[in-house]
Amino acid sequence: MPTGPFTLGREQGFNLSGSFESLMSCDSPHDYSPGLTIANVPVGTAELALSMVDVQDQKIHWLQVGIPAATRELKAHHLTPGARELLNDLGEATYDGPCPPPNSTHQYLLTLYAFHDALPKSLGDSSSPSRTLTELRSRSDATAVLIAPYTRRS
Repeated sequence: MPTGPFTLGREQGFNLSGSFESLMSCDSPHDYSPGLTIANVPVGTAELALSMVDVQDQKIHWLQVGIPAATRELKAHHLTPGARELLNDLGEATYDGPCPPPNSTHQYLLTLYAFHDALPKSLGDSSSPSRTLTELRSRSDATAVLIAPYTRRS
């Protein structure tokens, strides 16, 4: 039974201030996805999904569905068994890290969605990333969010 609010937390890939580390950004040739923790998943959740959106330009950097409801950690640069990544606004079905213009800071909204009913296996197969995100938002029964900034140097 959950003992507190449904939450998404920072793990590997964030510095002490909560900002993305450069290894998780376009400034690194690796561009690794960050590690995240999941706590207090609502009772009756069938599956989870995740999105990452640049708050300033509304660009979708990451969409992941099919995350098992029992998952309590998303490991850095690792796809949880059962999950799949969907097409993002950069034209890839993968994580694309923070990439604001040089000498600027953008905020990135990571949202974890909980669903009482499993999502259709075809979700995102033939729709745009924005349409997929709209579907996730409309179908979700609960959400947990965190905002992480990234400052890109020149």
